[in-house]
Amino acid sequence: MKVALLTLGCKVNQSELLSIETALRDNKSASIVGLDENPEICIINTCSVTAKSDYQSRQLIRKAARTGARLIVTGCYSELNPQAVRDMNGVSEVVANSKKDSIINMITGQISGNALDLGGERASRSRYFLKIQDGCDYSCSYCIVWKARGKARSVSPAEVVFRVRRAVESGYKEVVLTGIHLGLYGRDLAKTGADRPCLSWLLEKILAETDVPRLRLSSLEINEVDERLLDLLKGGRLARHLHLPLQSGNDRILKLMKRHYDSASFVRKVNKLVEGLASLGLGTDVIVGFPGEGDAEFEGTVSVLRGLPFTYMHVFMYSPRPGTEAANLSDAVDGTIKRRRSEILRELAAEKKRSFIRGLRGEVLGVLIEKGEDAAGRSGVAEGGLGYFGITGNYVKVFIPHEYAGFAGGAAAGSLVNVEIVGQKEGMAIGRPVIRS
Repeated sequence: MKVALLTLGCKVNQSELLSIETALRDNKSASIVGLDENPEICIINTCSVTAKSDYQSRQLIRKAARTGARLIVTGCYSELNPQAVRDMNGVSEVVANSKKDSIINMITGQISGNALDLGGERASRSRYFLKIQDGCDYSCSYCIVWKARGKARSVSPAEVVFRVRRAVESGYKEVVLTGIHLGLYGRDLAKTGADRPCLSWLLEKILAETDVPRLRLSSLEINEVDERLLDLLKGGRLARHLHLPLQSGNDRILKLMKRHYDSASFVRKVNKLVEGLASLGLGTDVIVGFPGEGDAEFEGTVSVLRGLPFTYMHVFMYSPRPGTEAANLSDAVDGTIKRRRSEILRELAAEKKRSFIRGLRGEVLGVLIEKGEDAAGRSGVAEGGLGYFGITGNYVKVFIPHEYAGFAGGAAAGSLVNVEIVGQKEGMAIGRPVIRS
């Protein structure tokens, strides 16, 4: 069978589709193809984090339907709107988030306890995205995802270690741990008190019991960064990179959002964690135009962001999600104002990124090669092309020009190489491979 795999949204969605791809490759019952290669089956993992994500999910389903393939749709948008998705042209099955492991069974006809635990053959991505947690026990007023994903649930520590080992055996040099609310890992597991597993405990276990060269965390809440995690970040194998959503720098807006911190505590904790962590990559999310955000509230957010050492920022314009508390709030912000404020923050984000990369000049960093391109923009080139793209431990995208491509060991996707940062261009660092005897 020819199967196309399509996904939108967060790293959890990427992890789930990667697991499906790995299982199909290991089962050898399917070839993974693109939409332009006449697939017989399309598996679509949808997203519903914003109104734009809903629209993109519907568009992706319609685009896949034009191939004439059998469509299997899953993910948060179809979880929240199952009948609307079933009524769309070409949709054969709508699979609940909690039943994604059944997709492999539906395609192959083979029954297993958990099909997504299969897989040894390396899939297409250079990094292995491993979901260790699902669901969320909080209910931020703007968020609908907790309704689509349910209560927080953790993958067993033994299973996580097993999956990391399998990834390393398959050749992956970096494993990214993902979850809907990653910092809740372990709270639902059986042990109590000091012996209860938590995220930092799991990281220690993975690093002690596997040979994974580089381990990375996806998004965390500021209150979930503890001293054990900071100690691990000072080592060499846990990537020096944290993504800590701020959402707003105004305390009144944070209360309306039902966030569990105030701006002063956020600033204090961030400034503390960056002490002693040279070249830490630090990202954040910001929502612009939340109901009630006036000029003063927005300026407060800008002030907080300017004062913190963020290296990149994701800026989202607020869109009301039906079924959330925030959708019922009055004092909506005009769209023109939201767009102007978004542009101000995106300019600030670009400025911060440039400043961070400038400070890396002369440093030698480990870069995971993700792809190469030739002069025509075709990926997978080895020599004589435009160059290679990769990512550092502190989450900076690096471009290696083709004149450096002939270094020892080559630059195959998924390889981890030492690169000296020599400059920057268009939001990326420029790197020169360091050849060590």
